[in-house]
Amino acid sequence: MADPSRAKPIRVLLAETAELGSAPVLLKTMGEMNDGQFEPVQVRTLGEVLEQLDGKPFDAIVLDLSLPDSAGLDSFRQVAERVPDVPVVVVDWTDNRSLALDVLREGAQDYLVKNEIDAHQLRRSLLYSIERHRTRVMLQQLTFNDDLTGLLNRRGFLSLAQQQLKIAQRENWELVLLFADLDGLKKINDTFGHPEGDRALMAVANILNETFRTSDLIARLGGDEFIVLAINAPAAGAKAITTRLGENLARYNAQNRYYQLSLSYGVVQFDPKRESSLENVILKADKALYENKRRKMELKP
Repeated sequence: MADPSRAKPIRVLLAETAELGSAPVLLKTMGEMNDGQFEPVQVRTLGEVLEQLDGKPFDAIVLDLSLPDSAGLDSFRQVAERVPDVPVVVVDWTDNRSLALDVLREGAQDYLVKNEIDAHQLRRSLLYSIERHRTRVMLQQLTFNDDLTGLLNRRGFLSLAQQQLKIAQRENWELVLLFADLDGLKKINDTFGHPEGDRALMAVANILNETFRTSDLIARLGGDEFIVLAINAPAAGAKAITTRLGENLARYNAQNRYYQLSLSYGVVQFDPKRESSLENVILKADKALYENKRRKMELKP
């Protein structure tokens, strides 16, 4: 998240379609600032917005709600779902109070009337929006993250995973969900003490962070349970994920002479054309996890 006081230019994605025979209002207004504080990138359609968001990150977005391929509240929702950690300032030609309240309730940082914008107003709105959003993200992290491991907690995972499933269904992305628990945590606690049990849980968190990408959602649901949603992961990727997880787990165990970490897990592929809810995918993965545990128990001498 951007710090408005920094020397590096603030990257702003300007999404605006100019009226016939006129210059883009937002780009012209930002040009009037002309002090190097902002680095604008202009696009003209929602499709171009979403393409840009897959590349180099932006510090803020100024979104015209009258783009040729999308208009109104749906435009904002698609952008907010794709980059919930980037503040969005919405602009429209009309002073529509009902629409303004709707987009602000959905999470927009500000609503500006396009033909009333000047350089001072736009600068102020962007800087305040970035700071407000940064504060909100910090507060959100306090409620969305697990204190022990730093991973997402149950609340954080469920909230962000719902957003990712909406994107997956719209973009036709396949996802992989892994549900895992740490075998024998009670034995570690009883033998070595609860501080060592906490270290074992933190070790699992580190192993999962090494195994998955930064774009994937990794969470500790509580106790010895962990869950991961791998974003845009085709079916062939599920095998690669579990192989990599096994290798990282073995590498850790080779360095730990006191006890060996073991994970039981279930893996489910999310097909956006067929699946309907996050709850169904989690239930399938949970069932696969306990089937894995049952097989392990049967193999024990």
